[in-house]
Amino acid sequence: MPINVEETASSEGKWLYRVPLRLVRWGVSSWLILGIAAVLVIIYLGLSQLTSLLIPLVVAVVIGMLFSPVVDRLTRAGLAPFVAASLVLIGLVAITALSIFLAVKGIYDQRDLIVEQFSRGWEMIQVWLGERGISLDNIDQVFQTVNTGISSGASGAIQAGLSSVFAFTLGLLIGLFLLFYVLKDWHVIRDWVARHMGLIPADVGAGIINDATRSIRSYFAGLAITAAPVAFLIGVAMLILDIPLAFTVMLVTFVTSFIPYLGAIVSGAFAVLVALGAAGVREAIIILVVVIVAQNVLQTLMLTKITSDKLAIHPIVNLGSTIIGATLAGVVGATLSAPAVATMILVSRRLSRYQDSVGDEHKAATSRLSGTRDASLEQVEE
Repeated sequence: MPINVEETASSEGKWLYRVPLRLVRWGVSSWLILGIAAVLVIIYLGLSQLTSLLIPLVVAVVIGMLFSPVVDRLTRAGLAPFVAASLVLIGLVAITALSIFLAVKGIYDQRDLIVEQFSRGWEMIQVWLGERGISLDNIDQVFQTVNTGISSGASGAIQAGLSSVFAFTLGLLIGLFLLFYVLKDWHVIRDWVARHMGLIPADVGAGIINDATRSIRSYFAGLAITAAPVAFLIGVAMLILDIPLAFTVMLVTFVTSFIPYLGAIVSGAFAVLVALGAAGVREAIIILVVVIVAQNVLQTLMLTKITSDKLAIHPIVNLGSTIIGATLAGVVGATLSAPAVATMILVSRRLSRYQDSVGDEHKAATSRLSGTRDASLEQVEE
């Protein structure tokens, strides 16, 4: 039963004179806001304990949204859904494994030259600092201290590394398992979720899921559009400098562009290491500058503009949602924050249209009922 603040205040005379009624209303509203915030925090903390299952599930659903049309085309071509989903999953795993293999092989093939160039560069730095009277004894002591700490904590680091590898492997297997069934039964899952979205009809629920799917696909389409010229620019720079593995660097840059922040770091480090080992310090610095400008300036501006146009949200909202998503949920949050905001906007509009239609139908039904009652009364009077 709702509490009438005015009656409560009137029944307590002293309270009425001591606390203004407007302040009472603000206090009640503040407690309600704090309660909602507490519930949201509890939900967030609960979900954070399920990250080992939640993150693979989210990734599987997103990839299923992106590649379910490919499964549909293969199914229409005559393949069984099981076979079509298997082929798509094998193709995705093969592309990812090929990119990792090419990156690792490129660094491994250049390992001797990379070590040599690093050693040569460090010697040049020592000579340059020595000519200016800067001693490196403190730096050597720091390195010795770090090496001692690393040696003493090697067993703990190995255990932590093995634990991380095990958690990553388990999450990867869970994600592949979920992804297969999302690809195979995407339409079944979508229709089931649409029928179990509360008080709204199934067609409105299906429209909400379609809005989310369209937002996800638009975002990653914009990401692919911006990743291609960036990868091409870095590859051309390597070809101009006569640095090998230009195509491999282009492939790795394009594939890792779909992983925010971390992908740019990995692909940029790979390109610089290859340039350092194959050409030298000067070429590595040039490639580093090209990578920084291409990924952090060119791609950021292009991605913000293109995704904002595709998702129909302002660039400031796009950037702000990415920062908040990265803070709350890491890489997954940064990747899905912009499409999530666009989805919420589309869902809000769809629900508003649904409520307006329900209101119009209610008014029409009330008008018909009123007309029928008036006609009945006229007949009785006659």
